[in-house]
Amino acid sequence: MTGAALAALCVPALLAGSVIAHVTGGAVAAAPTLVTVGERQAHVATGFTVSPGRVVTVAHVLEGDTATVRGDDGIARRAVVVRRDDRLDLALLAVAGLPPGHAFVPAGTRLIVHHDGATAALPARVVRRIDAGIRTAGASGVVRRPGLELAAAVVAGDSGAPVVRDGRLAGVVFARSRERPGVAYAVDATALARLTR
Repeated sequence: MTGAALAALCVPALLAGSVIAHVTGGAVAAAPTLVTVGERQAHVATGFTVSPGRVVTVAHVLEGDTATVRGDDGIARRAVVVRRDDRLDLALLAVAGLPPGHAFVPAGTRLIVHHDGATAALPARVVRRIDAGIRTAGASGVVRRPGLELAAAVVAGDSGAPVVRDGRLAGVVFARSRERPGVAYAVDATALARLTR
């Protein structure tokens, strides 16, 4: 899989998305809290809480060490990058004062998204685990990351959205296919352990 096969779901900017409150060992311990990542009203990506005051999103939307996130209350909050892993395309942010989420996540596999200030659980299916080879702008060579190929209808701004399978975090969306409608890609949730500890 190369940059030609993938369309990034977000343009470079800052964070504004919060989704799954408190992920412990992959298990969702509370209702998802989603945030939108972006400056002003621009929805650039999605993010989700993994513990109080900590949000995971995709790294490719970050410009610098801070970002702006908005929860369901619509209030813009400053987020500070705690850790960033460009190879995995993941970032951990510190955000104070996020309200808890109230989204209900039904059984099965769902993509939890945050659009227009509302959270929704969309149907998704994990097609297979992959070793994703990604060629990013300005990079020499291909970076590899543990990934999931998804059957899911994702749109711009869904990068950073969590994929939840029967109440457990399965992955984090980072791109969609340019050539295959209804196909998206997520970083496998096993990769988050290094970022969130």
